Amino acid sequence: MSNPSPQAEPGPLEQPAVVFARLADVPIDALDKLIEATQAAYGELNQVHGHPYWGDLVFHQGSAIKALREARECLVGLRSEAVGARNTELGVTVTTAVVDGERLFAHAEEDKAQLVDRVLRPQRPGACHLYVWDRPHENPDAPGPYRQIRIVTDHEAEVGVLNFTEESEDGELESWHTHSPEPLPEAPALAFDAGSTLKFPRDAVLPFRELRAALDEFTRSGARPEAVRWQSARWGDL
Repeated sequence: MSNPSPQAEPGPLEQPAVVFARLADVPIDALDKLIEATQAAYGELNQVHGHPYWGDLVFHQGSAIKALREARECLVGLRSEAVGARNTELGVTVTTAVVDGERLFAHAEEDKAQLVDRVLRPQRPGACHLYVWDRPHENPDAPGPYRQIRIVTDHEAEVGVLNFTEESEDGELESWHTHSPEPLPEAPALAFDAGSTLKFPRDAVLPFRELRAALDEFTRSGARPEAVRWQSARWGDL
């Protein structure tokens, strides 16, 4: 009886970031084309409505479209997690800004600084938001980062308010406003959002130089900035 052949020694393992990068490149566009082609055939299928195979074909086509869409959703989730895992391995964070109805993303420090400028001076009235995560926060309906900063400013007066929110270990939301120990003279009562009846207290209003320092810190750390003082969130012209 012959001896079993020795198993080959495994080669050197690739760095995790390399593996994650390949997962992040899954070809979702190819699946989109497949879904589109399958849907396009449905119009042609209706032309043979009286054929004995028509009912079974429609059933299987519907099942195929459903399966392909579910597969696409899973691939999107896989790619998102892979991007996060790769960035974590590389020590990279991504800043997402929501400003003027757009989602903007920045990886480099210079680009993050530009996003800070954008949220301080939006083109339309209303609140802006900043997130720092291991990936772009692309889908507001999907689970995302547990921390965010809401920015409301009066860019003509170059003053504004920050509202920092995070989720506790118990799943409860905790919220803070910026705090000025010496409130600015004529500080405006800024609305929580365009059209909102909620107002930030006037002692939450800070000049742009302080807001910018806090937001720059947030884009680097993702934690509640220490460059400014904070107070528990409350509402009203106080």
